[in-house]
This record gives sequence, structure tokens and C-alpha cells, in this order.
Amino acid sequence: MADKIEKEFSRNEFAEYLTTMAEQFRAGKLDSEKGVWSVPENFGAKIQLKEKKGRMELKLSCRWSTLGDYSQQDRDRIIDWHESMKTVKKRMGSSFKEVTKAAEMGSFPGKKSMEDFVATSRIFAESADPEWSDAMEEYIDHLENFIRAVEEQQLELMRHEIRDLQYRMKACHKEFK
Repeated sequence: MADKIEKEFSRNEFAEYLTTMAEQFRAGKLDSEKGVWSVPENFGAKIQLKEKKGRMELKLSCRWSTLGDYSQQDRDRIIDWHESMKTVKKRMGSSFKEVTKAAEMGSFPGKKSMEDFVATSRIFAESADPEWSDAMEEYIDHLENFIRAVEEQQLELMRHEIRDLQYRMKACHKEFK
């Protein structure tokens, strides 16, 4: 079973795909390109079916921990990675608030806020999961534009790049969370 499928299905093909997936859930094992994963007895899920302006949309989302399927050594590495990313993300968010606050007041960020935001952004990008590479590349491009706008004292361009960085952060969080 592929991790992401985007194609036109016939009604029967789609029903068969969902049936196969349902059988795997019942058996407690889900196949993916990265392996076979245990499915817990209970987990969180969100199912949304809506018709809007002549179009039907179905969204299915569920989530559970796969740490139990890893060796203890790999599990420890994953936990360490999550914790380090959480710390970097928290610092990055804090310094971004300071940068944003300065821009809202019509000024440029202080040197410390600027340096901390840029440094933590780069650490985050370097530590990011490889599947985030395109999104991180776009984020770093906006970061470089932001740095240039501050260096050249271009307030409106800086504000624009702050909005772009904020949008990219929200989009990444939504897509990769």
C-alpha cells in the first residue's frame, strides 16, 4: 500500500482499496511503503464528509504512535529528535514573536532577536525530516529575503517577508504535523 496516492479511481477500485485497508485495520497491521505497522485497538480519527456547491469531499485522518514497532535504540533516537526539535521550535517561535512585535511597532528587530531567530531557523531547517525539504527550502528563501530586507532597512519588504514566513510556518505545521 502506497503512502500517498493521488489518481483517478473507478468507484469499484476505490471501494476495493478501502476494503483492503479496512481488513488491515481489523487484523491490527497496516502495510505502507516504509513497513508494516501495528494498529492499536483504539486511536484518534477524524472523518469528514461534506457536499459543497455540487462537489462531494471525503477526508479521513487518523493518528497513533508507531514507536512500539521500533527497536529500543531507534525509539530512543526518535524521542531525542522530537525533543530537540521541540526545543528549537519553541526558541524559534519566541524569537519570531519578538521580530513580529518590532515590525508591528514600525521598527526593525533588535540584534539579539534577529540573530536568535535566524540561527534557530537554520538549525530547524538542517534538522528537519527529509520529506520536508521542499517546504524548508521555501522557508529558507523567505528567511534570506527577510535578512536582506533588515540589512537594507526596507521596512515594508521586511513586513512582507514576515507574513510569508508566518504563512510558510502555518502551512508546514498543517501539512507535516
